[in-house]
Amino acid sequence: MLLLQAEATGNEIFKNIVNWFTTNGLNAVQKIVIAIIVLWIGFKVIGFVKRKLQASFEKHTLDATLRPVIISIVTVVLKILLIIAIIGYIGIPMTSFVALLGAAGLAFGMALSGTIQNFAGGILILVFRPFKLGDYIATQGFEGTVMSIKIFSTTINTVDNKEITLPNGSLSAGNITNYSAMENRRVDIKLQVAAGNNVNLQKIEADIKTICARNVQILQTPETSVWFHIGPGTVTIETRAWCKVGDYWTVYDYLQRAIYDYNVREGLPCPYTVIDWLKKQE
Repeated sequence: MLLLQAEATGNEIFKNIVNWFTTNGLNAVQKIVIAIIVLWIGFKVIGFVKRKLQASFEKHTLDATLRPVIISIVTVVLKILLIIAIIGYIGIPMTSFVALLGAAGLAFGMALSGTIQNFAGGILILVFRPFKLGDYIATQGFEGTVMSIKIFSTTINTVDNKEITLPNGSLSAGNITNYSAMENRRVDIKLQVAAGNNVNLQKIEADIKTICARNVQILQTPETSVWFHIGPGTVTIETRAWCKVGDYWTVYDYLQRAIYDYNVREGLPCPYTVIDWLKKQE
């Protein structure tokens, strides 16, 4: 039905253009030449406006997330208005074009429902701002730094330098963990040792806090805490230290190495398996 309507509208447009050429003759050719010149100049002016907008946004420190979207919308609107103005200047009847655009818009809307969903998702992301450029997020099974936020998709860069493009429709409707949203982030390190008389929990806690105090990137407030989880024949030592978001991976690596070296230096016993512990109790 839509295809037949679009075909009929296209035939009507063709007839209107032929009639217009027949009626206007040489004047029509002159108007077309002028229209092409105006179109060329108009695109140059729009490019100039685009560059001025970019410079203005940078000068007024507009959020980098919004800059490309606003510039794209303004550019497209200006080009559409320019083309409509040129068609009006030439004198081609607009009613047929409006009907064709309506039929084509409905057909494209049905065919590109997923794209429209992504467009709506992009608008939601830009309005509610669950993340911004440079944030480290986890979503849909991927983790990485947000590199670009476009109207249809968002691109993140993983820690192993993979570029992942996520559709905004599913992204806006799913769960998003933003690790960069808060100023501080907690680093959790676990160490498991065997339970026994040679495991002094108070000494271990004091030693680990001393290790944390040596690193200036580990914050004093909130204070580092050491938690102990007692299992069958084992003790899990969990260190919880705080740092700035940007220092997370550096602090994580430091604590992994420092606590491992401490474990070896102190000769803490390796944990038994549950079966080994049960045999020991017999």
